[in-house]
Amino acid sequence: MQRSPKKSCVTLIAAFLFAVSLLIGCGGGEDLSTQISGTWQNGDGDCNVQINLAAEPKTVTLDGTAYPATIDKVDMGVYSVHLKVETEPGKSEEWIIRQVWDDNGTSFSLAFTHNGTQQKLVHCGQS
Repeated sequence: MQRSPKKSCVTLIAAFLFAVSLLIGCGGGEDLSTQISGTWQNGDGDCNVQINLAAEPKTVTLDGTAYPATIDKVDMGVYSVHLKVETEPGKSEEWIIRQVWDDNGTSFSLAFTHNGTQQKLVHCGQS
């Protein structure tokens, strides 16, 4: 039995709309900058890193010092946010914050690269 061109077109449109709705539904969660915003603790157990990339003004606060930040690039291939951070007036550095997911994909820590160092950060209250 041969399909009519009209039925084939309707089927193709329905499949396309279904695929688009799946993409929209799967991408409906928080964006990466919102997911990594919050208070984080370093390896010493101090909750001394506050990341605010979800609202203006965007800042990264280390040990009580707030640094203005601009999102330069978001790389969803490796779950990283590249920031241009003003470390002192007239000087800026690139800082990189990358999500590192656990084996079962339910939680993540952060790999925070700044000032030539890399720190592992976890949400405050986690160990």
